[in-house]
Amino acid sequence: MTLGRLLQAIPVLFAVSVIAFALLRTAPGDPAVTLAGVGAPEEQIAAIRHELHLDRSIPEQYARWLGDALGGDLGDSYTTRQPVTELLAERFPATLQLALTSLFLVVVIAVPLGVLAALRRGGVADHLVRVLSLGGLAVPSFVLGMGFVLLFGWYVTGVWPYQGFVAYGTDPVEAFRHLLLPGLALAFPQIGIVARTTRSGMLDVLAQEYITAARAFGVPERRVIAADALRNALLPVVTQLGVVTGLLLGGSVIVENVFGINGMGGLLVTSFGERNYSVTVGVMLVIALAFVLVNLAVDLLYGAIDPRIRAGYRKGEA
Repeated sequence: MTLGRLLQAIPVLFAVSVIAFALLRTAPGDPAVTLAGVGAPEEQIAAIRHELHLDRSIPEQYARWLGDALGGDLGDSYTTRQPVTELLAERFPATLQLALTSLFLVVVIAVPLGVLAALRRGGVADHLVRVLSLGGLAVPSFVLGMGFVLLFGWYVTGVWPYQGFVAYGTDPVEAFRHLLLPGLALAFPQIGIVARTTRSGMLDVLAQEYITAARAFGVPERRVIAADALRNALLPVVTQLGVVTGLLLGGSVIVENVFGINGMGGLLVTSFGERNYSVTVGVMLVIALAFVLVNLAVDLLYGAIDPRIRAGYRKGEA
């Protein structure tokens, strides 16, 4: 099953590369003109085009790029001449740590809140979930992020770091402090959605006959909720979290720029503005690959949560 899902990533990455390559090449702007500068002679611009192979047709350019990519070479940055793989290796850890911090905040806030909303239907927690869902849809991450920057950078200074990045491997406490505000800004639109999914799943499970039977036999309520109801209600939540992780990786583009995090978001914005095709396509491929791997992890978690699913996979493979 795992190998099959990994093989399915190949056509996905191929499709992403084709679409990204075609859209970038047909977008307005010329990297050669950008590199040569405004008013540069046509001979200089033509020489740069030839050096970057931009004077060839788009299918020829893609075939050349694909051949190099299959060998692990995604090309060089037009501006810095640094290999794209090195740039991605430098920038991706910051984006990954921001996305994982946001995912952690989504889980620790949304899941307990959704469970409480289901257990206290119509209560304060239930209404709070609805407010968070509407607020998440109404307030984009970058708006909330700019609000945090304004609050902690102008009105309440020196209380909490609002700019910069510290790696978890360097100082876990400082890393979390620096990533908390951008993580909350990125997580906020997803918290209400995941909380509602958890609430719906819990309500469906709590209405099942085996839950009623467990309570009738005197099984402690805490065990009924934690061991029986929550475990079975987590399947739709895990599915939602897989989608959320992809959204967090993609949504970090603007949030990273707001909080001064030197990650994939800044690299994507800069490379697109410079028409740095090789870097832009490389960033898109990494994000697509991360999304595929996250969905693979979701499938594996299904089997850990519900053994019947794992048994079904084995039966299908047999």
